[in-house]
Amino acid sequence: MSKTSKLIRTLVLAVLLLVALFLCILQLLRMQIVDGETYLKLTEASYSSTQLVTATRGQIFDSKGSILTSNHTVYKAVIQKAYLSYSEQNDIILKAVEILRDNGNKWNDSVPITYTVPFTFIGDDDERIEGFKKSSGVNYDATADNCISALSKKYNIDREKYSDEEVRIICGVRYEMGIKDFSYDNRFILSDDVSIEALTSLKEKRFVLGGIDIVEESKREYVKSSVAPHILGTVGAISSEEYSALKEDGYGYNDIIGKYGIEKAMESVLRGENGQRTITRDSKGNAISDEITKEVVAGNSVKLTFDEDKQNMLNEALANHINWLNNSADRGNDCDAGAVVVLDAKTGAVLGMSSYPSYDLTESIENYAAVLNSEGNPMFNRCISGLYRPGSAFKTITATDGLINSFIDRTTKCTCTGVYTFYSSSDYQPKCTGYHLGYDVVNCLKWSCNIFFYDLGRRLGIDQLSEFAGRFGYGKDLGLEIGGLSGQMSSPELYERLRGEPWTDGNTLQAAIGQMDTLVTPLHLAVQALTLANDGVRYKPYLVDSVWNYDMTEKIYTTSPKIEEVIENENDAFGTVREGMIAVSTLVNWPTSSALWNFEGLPYGVAIKTGTAETGDGYYTSTVMGYYPAENPEIAFGIIFEKGEYSRYMVRNIIDIYIYNKYEPDMDENGIVVSPWKRWGTKDSITNIE
Repeated sequence: MSKTSKLIRTLVLAVLLLVALFLCILQLLRMQIVDGETYLKLTEASYSSTQLVTATRGQIFDSKGSILTSNHTVYKAVIQKAYLSYSEQNDIILKAVEILRDNGNKWNDSVPITYTVPFTFIGDDDERIEGFKKSSGVNYDATADNCISALSKKYNIDREKYSDEEVRIICGVRYEMGIKDFSYDNRFILSDDVSIEALTSLKEKRFVLGGIDIVEESKREYVKSSVAPHILGTVGAISSEEYSALKEDGYGYNDIIGKYGIEKAMESVLRGENGQRTITRDSKGNAISDEITKEVVAGNSVKLTFDEDKQNMLNEALANHINWLNNSADRGNDCDAGAVVVLDAKTGAVLGMSSYPSYDLTESIENYAAVLNSEGNPMFNRCISGLYRPGSAFKTITATDGLINSFIDRTTKCTCTGVYTFYSSSDYQPKCTGYHLGYDVVNCLKWSCNIFFYDLGRRLGIDQLSEFAGRFGYGKDLGLEIGGLSGQMSSPELYERLRGEPWTDGNTLQAAIGQMDTLVTPLHLAVQALTLANDGVRYKPYLVDSVWNYDMTEKIYTTSPKIEEVIENENDAFGTVREGMIAVSTLVNWPTSSALWNFEGLPYGVAIKTGTAETGDGYYTSTVMGYYPAENPEIAFGIIFEKGEYSRYMVRNIIDIYIYNKYEPDMDENGIVVSPWKRWGTKDSITNIE
């Protein structure tokens, strides 16, 4: 290659290098001068954390649109890790708690240890204390003082700087922060409801309380806290187990969640969609931006099927009836509990559900242990969780089964002479309460003849009877939104499992009259009545009428009645049983002819069947189920009284409340219930009720 060519090549390379160098310089100048601030922030802002912003929970309304459960605004004191000084956090926590305490506010601290020396464990919940010890990293035999010492070392608390009480306060909050997974992504709620006085003090001292933030959020408010507590339910802080199961659905450690009742059943509808807050920090950990990056969406509201006013009347009627039994009745005056369920006979919608004794939702939240342990177990929902033998109320199922399958007909006569003698004298020979020779099925229902139904049950057989009862809902989950027990229907398999003995023919006889191992809830009784009222069509009971947007301006969907079972009305079986149930309501005391019932003046017939079931402890459960009006039913109901009697008298109250919107018990001058129902005198006094 010539010298000229080499020179040219060298010059070209030099020019290219100069051009490349020039372009690099231009790029550096642009990055440093034009976009310098942007790139500086990108270099420093290397950490972002996101937090959930809690959505406002949907409201709960009665069938008329009256608010039962809503929300009100509260101020919460929270600790944000992005703004909290690591070296000063113990001082900051103590100062914040002292402000809360001095203003009468509570703070979140679940450590089961007293605040003053000598430190001792609080309460007798050994499992809770053992769990606390384990999470604190101490031995199972550690004392309360050992636990505080271990925590103070873990959290670098200078025990010479702080008093024992101050050490305990800091330990409690730091421990709570740990179990609540306090992090950049998860704030810690120090106090759920800060008073205005505490709020003012916290804001005044915010320059020494870095990391303490005040946020405005909604809190659940139980507007009508005693109307239907078993139905409405409550919310509470999400547990660690619930969080583990639901975190993939967007739940956070600080979320609240429905614990029971409609609050739990409709959780996905009520909760809404949480928003998102994003905090960006520089390389030194300083927050440089804080913004809402996803807006919250309020939860949808739920409209229920019952009317608040009628529910209140039902509660009062049930309480008055039990009070009357306790003070006036000749039998059943040991009655201490009861339950009533009223359904729309045409749809299965729950019109009323009352369990006695009852309680107040707000009180249960403020003092849960006291309410839970109150006499009579008031938080127990007997309507859906109390299991009782139906007694003779079951005879309507036995009769319907026999009529549909042609084991009997409308004219079949009874051979009751007081004792069932089908088996030999050495075998089982149960008795009846009277003599009903020559009675047909209608009159055997009216007089509740055991012999007639013993014999019919024997002929049907337990397998047939058990299967047929299942079609009425016996032994089945009825599908109510808030749950409930399935109960059980007597069977050889169940009997052997419970007792380790083989089934006998005598057991079939008892099963045919609602005894043995058959157990149902009051809701099952009401569903049984509904099925009879609809000539074999069983609807699914439901509590949610419809779902709306938060402020009830837009309906999202309405619950449609759902048919669960259809029993073909062969041989007009349901019509015949209806005759028998109407006949029950016309019974009189023989030979005095005084009325057993209080249906005087009603313009329509009443269809009912009562039961008195043994409980095995010397007491009986009084039951009744039925519907009204008998010929065009609007309501179906199931009633039980534990250790009670005269449940039939409650029927008039239900009719007055749900058909005539009226409840007026007879009271004496001292306000004591003389009789649990108003003694209406004429037909006009009923038909004129609005």
